[in-house]
Amino acid sequence: MVTVSVFFLPWRIRVICPVFLNKNDLKWYVEQYDIPASLNPILPAKDTAIYPFVPGKIGVYTRMFNYCNYRLPLTKFLIEVLLFHEVHLSQMNPLCLAKVCHFELACHGLDSDPDLNVFRAFYELNRSGSWYTFEVRKKNECCYTWITSSLKDWKDRFFLVDDRCVPPEMTWRLKKSRLPDPLPKDFAFNKNSYTDLIREAERVQKYPEHILVMGRISTIWSEPAWYPTLKWNGEG
Repeated sequence: MVTVSVFFLPWRIRVICPVFLNKNDLKWYVEQYDIPASLNPILPAKDTAIYPFVPGKIGVYTRMFNYCNYRLPLTKFLIEVLLFHEVHLSQMNPLCLAKVCHFELACHGLDSDPDLNVFRAFYELNRSGSWYTFEVRKKNECCYTWITSSLKDWKDRFFLVDDRCVPPEMTWRLKKSRLPDPLPKDFAFNKNSYTDLIREAERVQKYPEHILVMGRISTIWSEPAWYPTLKWNGEG
């Protein structure tokens, strides 16, 4: 059983997760997901907390790569979502990040750009223990058909990278911070995109790299002479 210690201090939350990564694990993640050496990925020292941050560093969970489908550098849309909701990358539940990535991929699959207001029409920020997640606003109006109900052992697997991989204005949301208000009745969003995403809903899952490249999530591609494409009945 994994034990996660959470300390509530007068002005901050200290979350300590046991770290089970070793040097070979870190090397594998750096190579597998092409993590830029310029971000200086390192293993945290024993009992290092996700927060308060090690000066100049932030913690990234390995599930961000091997389940949520995100890569470094982060997409502009993910950064936009996190900044709007005033929450830090390091305090997001991986299931939440997987939903954001799925939304991005679905929008690009429909040949449109991901839109923050459409995303907000589907999801609302909520707490998930000491972390945060995005919950569906209307269960009968969802842009995915299935997502796993739990991920095991993600809290104990993280490493540190330079904090310049996120904007300086991305700060840690304190537990006492008020959650966003419900959407107003006259909230404006693209209803056509909203309807299209419901109609074309698919499972939230891990995707192969070429799908992420086509979906503008990943830049990991070793064949500069050609670009991955989808074909249907022999036609691209």
